[in-house]
Amino acid sequence: MTPGGTSSESLLMQAIAAKPGSLPAYCELARAYESGGEPGKAEKTLLRAIEVDPLAPQPWRQLGHLYSKLQNLRGSVDAYERACALDPEDTVGRIGYGWALMADHDIRAASAVCDSLLAEFPGQPDAHLMAGHIHNIMGRAEAAAESYRRALQIDPHRTDALYHLVDLDPSAVSAALTRNLLALRERADLSPRDTANVGFALARIHEAMGQAAEAMAHYRAANAAAGAVMRSLGIAYDPGRMEKENTRKMEMFAPSAFARQLEPLGLDMKPVFIVGMPRSGTTLVERILGSHSQVTAGGELTYMQDCLTKLVVSRQAAGRRGAIDLADESDRRLLLELREYYIDRLFERDLDGEYVTDKLPANFSALGLVRLLFPDARIVHCSRHPVAVCWSLYSAHFGVHVPYNASLHHLVHYYENVYTKWMRHWNGILRDEIIEVNYEQLVADPDNETRRLVARCGLPWEDACLGFHRNEQPVFTANMRNARRPVFGHSVDRWRRFAAYLEPLTERLTTWEYKT
Repeated sequence: MTPGGTSSESLLMQAIAAKPGSLPAYCELARAYESGGEPGKAEKTLLRAIEVDPLAPQPWRQLGHLYSKLQNLRGSVDAYERACALDPEDTVGRIGYGWALMADHDIRAASAVCDSLLAEFPGQPDAHLMAGHIHNIMGRAEAAAESYRRALQIDPHRTDALYHLVDLDPSAVSAALTRNLLALRERADLSPRDTANVGFALARIHEAMGQAAEAMAHYRAANAAAGAVMRSLGIAYDPGRMEKENTRKMEMFAPSAFARQLEPLGLDMKPVFIVGMPRSGTTLVERILGSHSQVTAGGELTYMQDCLTKLVVSRQAAGRRGAIDLADESDRRLLLELREYYIDRLFERDLDGEYVTDKLPANFSALGLVRLLFPDARIVHCSRHPVAVCWSLYSAHFGVHVPYNASLHHLVHYYENVYTKWMRHWNGILRDEIIEVNYEQLVADPDNETRRLVARCGLPWEDACLGFHRNEQPVFTANMRNARRPVFGHSVDRWRRFAAYLEPLTERLTTWEYKT
């Protein structure tokens, strides 16, 4: 550990050097690193504190909080779980544990934590906010609104409760709530995270009123604040680095990598990977397929991305470059280990149906690995008008999320130079094996497009697939309300109301078509 860049960090380093067992100094140093935009150093400091005293709950709780901000969902759950086991009376740790479970899509465990918090601490706004999110995920809009209102009765300045209450129905927002948001916006001490919540809420209100110019001004302010939050965590979008990383990965999946196959899995289960740009219809497609009796919906699983990272790191550590070669024992053994890892993670989540969906959109970068690990997997690629999908991402409030969303220029780059390049690469190799679903076509002709999708996946037809909106499975997407409605065309041309303000998108993507 090297000396920090500020006087406070230097003093804390001196305190640790003088007294190596001082846990408060380690925890305070980790906070300094985190607030200074150095999450990697914060993580190392907390892990060192845990080495000093693995039975102290504070470093575990702080690590859970750090991992949640960095979107290390499994790490956050594990760290908070350990903190709560060491100190069951720690309310802050239990609240963090509940949020981490929800972020990891474990709604049953999150509900149990939330219920216990509500019973013991009815005056805790986080408990009511958590209940609101759970109701929202489960499609209980009225109950969600009531929970958000209870949180605001306890703390009228909870901007996350304000945003989610507005998002449930922007057209029904009261004048008093709008005034509260406007007053909060003027506060000089408002944090970037709160500024993002307020900005997105006001944007929703103005958009519902048909005031595109005012809405766009708030969307810009909200995204600027969201970008500041991400930069404070050391998360930034680097176009050049992104392209270099993807080029190296593509080299592993040259056509020669698919000349051989792994031995059969030996399980009566077919994974279904639903990929595409976020907001391209992946949730809609999963809800359609998940309404089939033979399909278990897994939601957005990070396991294949974990496998891709492990593959890259392991091959680099072994000094292996170029295309994967299944004739090479080290590559074959590594792929078998990755397949076992993926299957084990599914079983841990009780995802063991005849067909299991994995709808993480970003898996478009891992389709070659999908094909190598699971030769009989179904791959469904969702596409949508490029301006529509990029605008939908820019106007969506994800909290801490992938950093390209907060900039129209970065969205254009990501769409053209990451997503498009990957899909063109796979279409040169797996063309006939990718099931294409276009969002606009699905909305325009849901009956025929749904039947085609179900048939291409190898499933017998069931009428329930057309009634997906009655499916009671949890919905974790940012647009939970629409995911529970029948197919409708409201969002297809939503971006056109803002066309005058979307020049980076309309200049490059309006006439652009995804070419297979």
